[in-house]
Amino acid sequence: MRGIANWRVASLAAVTVAAAVTAGAYAADVATDSLKFGNGVTKAAGGFETPAAMYIVANPTSVFSGHSYFGSRVTGDLKRGERVQVLAKVKGYDWVLVGRNGTGIGYVPISMLSPADQYHP
Repeated sequence: MRGIANWRVASLAAVTVAAAVTAGAYAADVATDSLKFGNGVTKAAGGFETPAAMYIVANPTSVFSGHSYFGSRVTGDLKRGERVQVLAKVKGYDWVLVGRNGTGIGYVPISMLSPADQYHP
């Protein structure tokens, strides 16, 4: 019986390590100085991570100059079904930096987007 218990503990540990490694693969840091920001777009103080997927706009949304609705101005709008260039995810927040031609034009809540492989028009 003790062997089965040890096997379960070892299996659980292996699954936990595998999950941590997989999650870490999607959350690598992105150096702020490697990103270009358009006029008026603020840099997130907490830093950035790599985005987990390619995205399409699931719900129409405004693009904001900062990663918060409060104190941010609108820098543009995105329409439903539009492919969006996600440059980075804001560390610790559910916001992403979106861009055009590699330059950040502002931030949108990730909840307004859908991973491209899961989007249904």
